Amino acid sequence: MDKVISIVAGNLFPLWLVGANLIARLGGMIILLLIGHSFSPEILGSYFAMLATAGLAVTATQAGSGPLLIRLMQGGALPKALFVVAIRLLIAGLAVSTLVSRPEFELNMHWPFLIMPVAAALSPDWVIAARTEFGRLGKIALIAQATGITFAVIAAEQTNDFLLFTIAPVISFTAFLSAIFLALRPTTSRRKPVNADALDIRQSIGLIGFTLLAGFLPNLDFVLLGNDEHSLFLAQRIFLFCGGLIAAISATLFAKQHGGLARDLWLFVPMSLVSLALLVGPDQIANLIYGSPEATLISVLQNGAFWPLLLALVTRQCLILQETARAAGVGWFLLFMLVGSAAILPNHQDTIELIITCQLRLAAIYIALSAFQFWSKGREARL
Repeated sequence: MDKVISIVAGNLFPLWLVGANLIARLGGMIILLLIGHSFSPEILGSYFAMLATAGLAVTATQAGSGPLLIRLMQGGALPKALFVVAIRLLIAGLAVSTLVSRPEFELNMHWPFLIMPVAAALSPDWVIAARTEFGRLGKIALIAQATGITFAVIAAEQTNDFLLFTIAPVISFTAFLSAIFLALRPTTSRRKPVNADALDIRQSIGLIGFTLLAGFLPNLDFVLLGNDEHSLFLAQRIFLFCGGLIAAISATLFAKQHGGLARDLWLFVPMSLVSLALLVGPDQIANLIYGSPEATLISVLQNGAFWPLLLALVTRQCLILQETARAAGVGWFLLFMLVGSAAILPNHQDTIELIITCQLRLAAIYIALSAFQFWSKGREARL
């Protein structure tokens, strides 16, 4: 009996970080409900489009180096970790410059978004994740989302466009301050610390490439292909709930160095249920979140129902390959292919065609990653 309990407890390890992410997603859903019924679809579409662009900047700053920092911390290579943080800050500066240069950026309205990449670069949340203190990450999420909800209530009551555009940056900055406080607090965990072998240069490059690929996917196609389709960005906020949950699960799997059946169940079961819900009840979901949703939005949700499951499939392959030295260039290659191929796709697809294109691109990435894994296994068997 004790063995069974131990096995079950051992396979429930993602619950802490999933719980932290659910707090963040629940807070995001409350904020979405507050602003979704208070602002016009055009204003919301503009906000979400800018948020998606800022999300790419945050991903470029944080996501690619986050797992590497965790491994460096677990391997006791703190000086190298601080060097990576300095590089993150440099990337944040480039991301801020890119944001400012975009044609839709209005300094008087959108300047709070410039805080987000810098906060992401300096946040020490990787220290907490490396110590597997996922309960503290839940506290960070709770504090940040409570602050964001407060701002959302004020923005909704006053129907103030500028306050609307401050909600996400305030959440980001509050999470940054909370992470500093909790990272500096002495650890109280009695768990045995997770130790990791030192990564060589090829493994480090591959890890960054794959985590950038996985981090960019929830926003990349929407920004590259979305144009001014506000229905697409309204739908994306629902898809991002799934993306955030997958990111939380995969981060926990990575930090705890777990794989196999537990990994697959944690990735696929929740996303299969979400895909089923989007397939059979998109109108109920849209009506729950937005006031008087357009028919186009409901169609986008239904036609994009397999997006969460496809993202889970891609994430699984990234987790398998990302620390394999032989696969060091695969993530980078696919990321460059995604960006480059977007330039040759038609610019005037309708919204339904766009969401289908996004899913086809996810499917192509999954096939490419699976093919490489199959080839790599075959080569190892021959050696």
